[in-house]
Amino acid sequence: MRYIGNKTRLVPFLLRTVEELGLSPGVACDPFAGTASVGRALKANGWQVHSGDLMAMSYALQVANVVLDAAPPGAGDALRQLNELPNRPGFVTEHFTPEGSAGQAHGRMYFTPENANRIDPIREQIAEWENNGSLTAVGVQYLLACLIQAADRVANTTGVYASFVKSWQPNALKPLKLTPLTPSPSSGRLGPCTAFQGGARTLAGAIGPVDLLYLDPPYNQRQYPGYYHVPEILARGWWPAPELRGKTGLMPDQELRSDWCRPGQCAAALRGLLDAADAKHVLLSYNDEGLLSAEEIEDILRSYGRADSYRRFRHEYRRYRSDSNRPGRQYRRNGVAELVHYVRG
Repeated sequence: MRYIGNKTRLVPFLLRTVEELGLSPGVACDPFAGTASVGRALKANGWQVHSGDLMAMSYALQVANVVLDAAPPGAGDALRQLNELPNRPGFVTEHFTPEGSAGQAHGRMYFTPENANRIDPIREQIAEWENNGSLTAVGVQYLLACLIQAADRVANTTGVYASFVKSWQPNALKPLKLTPLTPSPSSGRLGPCTAFQGGARTLAGAIGPVDLLYLDPPYNQRQYPGYYHVPEILARGWWPAPELRGKTGLMPDQELRSDWCRPGQCAAALRGLLDAADAKHVLLSYNDEGLLSAEEIEDILRSYGRADSYRRFRHEYRRYRSDSNRPGRQYRRNGVAELVHYVRG
């Protein structure tokens, strides 16, 4: 899935860093899971992973990529039934296409009417199965993850949902189709992996002692609920229907807004999280253009763990651009660096 801060491309670098530090597989906590790419990679390398995130869409991806060792029983048949449902307009068609009155009023072009007519009955059928007990809780989340991925492939955006493109892109004109996700099998040596929807500090405090605390917090002022409100709505459903606002149809999201995106509060958020955690090793992945400077992070980590164990790793990569340079929006440079900070607890 296209996602700001997605670490899929950086996973090899992160795994090399873990290896260079000599960290053997153990219990890991990943409280900023996002698309769960790092949690999935750690699990595949023998770690027992406890992941979390504020967003419901992330929770679905965590279940599919971290918690499950294989697709749930009957998932293949369920996906086939969902793909064969007749088209029917509903909430997504009404609010996120130019065919619905709400979407038309704001010119919203997130999905073609045809694809929205596919998304609506699929999401409603998953809700019906959930309500009548036909699916287990993990089965529901697995199917939601498949739907979120499928919808993202045909979304008429440049990678974030803060805006939509004013003409139909080639990917948006392709028909939506659910495809199965393949969970990463677990060695089972250390115990089952878990997923959590909630704040990072809450998870770190509840999970108890861990061998590795991997932190990948937001690093700028972009609040994720506003950038991914459409997949978040798909994950949460619309019963009751949320009151959407603005040109892009934002959902109520006050409880999802993060102090990590607030310049005056992110340092305190890091200190509070570390105070709540009990970790032998801490890895913090952070962009070199983030709200916190490398020096601030170093000072905080040294005060948390063994000061002389602090190390910093750097990886250069090409910047992800959701749009081009324009008046009022100028990227500083094409390249950007991921800094991974380490301290022993």
